[in-house]
Amino acid sequence: MVVVRVATSGSYHRPHIGSSAAWLLLLLLLAVSTVDLGTGGAVGLRERLSIYEQKRYQRQIEESENSGLYDATDSVISLTAANLKQRVFNQPHASLVEFYNSYCGFCRRFAPIWKQLASDILGWQKLVHVTALDCSRDENNAICREFEVMAYPTIRFFSPYYADGEQKIGEPVKEHDEQRIIDRLVEYMQRVENRPTNWPNLTAINRTDDKSALFDVTSLSGATARPKYVYLINEKDANATVGLQVILDFHDTPDVSVYRVHDPTLSTNGLSVVDGTSLSVINLPIDEFGRDKVRDAIRLHLRQHHIVVTDVSTKSTKKAGDGAGAVGGDGGGGGGTTEQNISALMEQKQEAAIRAKVKELGAAVVYQADLEEAVRFALFHEIGRYKTIEGDRLVALRNFLNVLVRYFPFNDNGRRFLTEVRQYVLNAGEKRLDGEAFVARVKALETERKPVFSSNHWIGCSGSKEGLRRYPCGLWTLFHYLTVQAAESDLSNSPLEVLEAMHGYIKNYFGCSECSQHFQQMADRNRIWQVATKDEAVLWLWSSHNEVNKRLSGDATEDPDHPKVQFPTASDCAQCRRKILTNHHNHQQYTMEDGNEWNLMEVLSYLKHMYAYERRNLFGLHDSSLAPQGSEGRSEWGGAAASGAQTSYHSYGNVLSDIDIRFSALLYITCIVMIVIAIKMVVKRGYRKKMYPHDILGKV
Repeated sequence: MVVVRVATSGSYHRPHIGSSAAWLLLLLLLAVSTVDLGTGGAVGLRERLSIYEQKRYQRQIEESENSGLYDATDSVISLTAANLKQRVFNQPHASLVEFYNSYCGFCRRFAPIWKQLASDILGWQKLVHVTALDCSRDENNAICREFEVMAYPTIRFFSPYYADGEQKIGEPVKEHDEQRIIDRLVEYMQRVENRPTNWPNLTAINRTDDKSALFDVTSLSGATARPKYVYLINEKDANATVGLQVILDFHDTPDVSVYRVHDPTLSTNGLSVVDGTSLSVINLPIDEFGRDKVRDAIRLHLRQHHIVVTDVSTKSTKKAGDGAGAVGGDGGGGGGTTEQNISALMEQKQEAAIRAKVKELGAAVVYQADLEEAVRFALFHEIGRYKTIEGDRLVALRNFLNVLVRYFPFNDNGRRFLTEVRQYVLNAGEKRLDGEAFVARVKALETERKPVFSSNHWIGCSGSKEGLRRYPCGLWTLFHYLTVQAAESDLSNSPLEVLEAMHGYIKNYFGCSECSQHFQQMADRNRIWQVATKDEAVLWLWSSHNEVNKRLSGDATEDPDHPKVQFPTASDCAQCRRKILTNHHNHQQYTMEDGNEWNLMEVLSYLKHMYAYERRNLFGLHDSSLAPQGSEGRSEWGGAAASGAQTSYHSYGNVLSDIDIRFSALLYITCIVMIVIAIKMVVKRGYRKKMYPHDILGKV
């Protein structure tokens, strides 16, 4: 159970609680009251729930069991690190495995294609299983590193009886179009050497006048099975796969055999059937030569001869005994509401309450929890998924750790932790790092320096459902924060320090390969390496983030509760936008389609204010005392997104700080004194000419 502390310097006003919210609070109180009571306490909680409530909770739990991109309603089999080898290696069937990251935008867009593919070849399930494994989960990190998953999604084919061993990571499938994936799949299946007994003959046969030979079929098990009809699919193109796909569609249909015939002497592709009784050959008409048309023609012929072929359609991979209604009174076995299920449900309810509080606080809030979770995921997951870290990837890791050590808001333990991680990487010199050893060392250092992290889940970057926002949101937040801290610090004179670290990290470590490519292209297009000042770095990242938001608005990766808009919004910072008056030097990326443009000075002030060290919000930390302490108040920014002002903010209409203003005033006074001294010197020398201001200034 996670304890949520709200760290604000102002008073907390209890929001209006409806009946559902009240019920939630009651359940949370019950959970808290039993969490330390062991098994007996949890059983007590279950006994307090009515049968109806248990059934309702069980349905909710089942709906959220698979929190990745696939669930029990799909034809895709979800794998984990615990069962991947068991279900893929040494099996009498092949496996097609997608290694994906639920936070990867391309993976989310690819998921419907993978689901449709699994549905379209569901009739092949005795021969090949379509599966998926979510590499974004910590428990799957090691297995994804072992299988050398470098980008998402990664698709691999594993043949029947595939044996475990060194470098046994399957055959790559680089296509991401459904039909091309199927083409590649049947090509691999055609080349399988160690074939199971039910494996169909995928080798093309030569046309023969001895039709009876087509019916002398002996299976791999040695049993003789004489079909009633033999269908011959002629393909002119030896590399075509239509015939192979249809063979797989009818591989287990009784009384039927399908062969692929390659006869270059024929002028067109075609389909014919040989009757097992008369050995007569009939050409079957097809409108268009393709898998669906050929398959329909065979089915029609079979129905005309009173042979029914069941059309396999999408069905749930859920076992029949997993129904929601099977709630046992004793809590054991079946679909009963267990203590673990109730605990999981309580966590879901708690996250819903956190999201409600975050919505109340508004969007213009940076949470310490999100910053820590981004660093945690990067160090323990993203970086460690590579077997070896060397070359440019090693340089990128050093740059990333450098900016974290300098600017990340950690406590003393956290700063020592980051410093020692950096030193471990530096000690490798120009050599390579072992990814597994890196993760082990990072975990050991965290244990030695604990407590390091004050957070254990996302707060402001939490999505409305699994796979939305979270790490990508946290990474944007982290680098925005780092650019502002670098701009406000004199620890480094390099304006590209943080941007270079970000570019290297996204290029070498960010799991979504498509996202990484988009970012690199955008960086080149927006001239990232020409950024000349630290303030420009802050604005470059802000404008690039808005560009990404515009491109992904309405995309499958967009959280409906957090639409991708141009920020800051007009309600958060009205002075950040202004009407376009002249066609001046402003870059096109700073203009908007509504006739407005960004007031860059005000935007910069807003960003420096929003990502200021003292404005980190400590809400949601499991122990707020572990976070580095500063001003925890929240300041007014002229909009609804930042109510409850606690700290003052001065806008000078430009980006001058208090020190800049004082220095300018001192310089102004110095100039006045120098002018007065110059005038006195002229008068003292008896200069009688009528004096004009420009004469005096000229002498000065």
